[in-house]
Amino acid sequence: MKTLSLCVAIACAAAQPVAAADDAADADVVAFNASVRVEVDAAGKPVRIEAPADLPEAIRAFVEKRVASWQYTPAQVAGVPQAAVTYVGVNACAVPVGAGSRLGVDFAGNGPRTAADRTLVPPMYPRLAQRRNTSAEFVLILGIEADGRAVIDQIERADISGRAGASEFEMVLRQWVKTVRFDPEHVAGKPVRGQVRMPVEFSMRDLGDREARREALQVQAKISRECRIASGAGDMKPVAVQSVVTVIPTPAG
Repeated sequence: MKTLSLCVAIACAAAQPVAAADDAADADVVAFNASVRVEVDAAGKPVRIEAPADLPEAIRAFVEKRVASWQYTPAQVAGVPQAAVTYVGVNACAVPVGAGSRLGVDFAGNGPRTAADRTLVPPMYPRLAQRRNTSAEFVLILGIEADGRAVIDQIERADISGRAGASEFEMVLRQWVKTVRFDPEHVAGKPVRGQVRMPVEFSMRDLGDREARREALQVQAKISRECRIASGAGDMKPVAVQSVVTVIPTPAG
């Protein structure tokens, strides 16, 4: 079983200019993450790459070109290579350079993704736990069925601070998982079961703390040559545990 983590930067990250000019050290850095739909044939060749349509055209084209340059090991059924569809996560940021930007892209894992790459709505904070300031952090292993439904295969970690309302967390999580949907991977034209690792945090930290963390990430991005830091740290983000396609994020050829 392969485990991929969004918090580990891949050494082969690329940083290439969209428009070359002198760096502006005090300019804003735009950090983001995206899910790219990748179709590969039975030889592992990417035949169709689709970055999110809401990205600016120049950035979308760069991301698609970069993802297309990576190597792919195709899925197999009974030892026979098969065409497949996977969803490749990328972390990226754009650093202003003169009148243009230098864009960097990092591989951040691949596997199933949330339906249409939408952000998941967090589960409800249990009332008693919220009133008593009981916090909790969970790491769930979710099984993604072929129809996109999710089930809890395993609760990998559960750290709970406080006792009041602690018993409510697992019940809330199991009800919430029934409402989430994913886009499964495909093998030979058919959707297949997969797994993702999902961190979930119940915390009374206010919005100001979250904004402070986002600002800290932007500061890190400004001093990162490869633009490895993507926005959204602290938000829930599923990470593939296993995938039918293996991605080798190095230039093909």
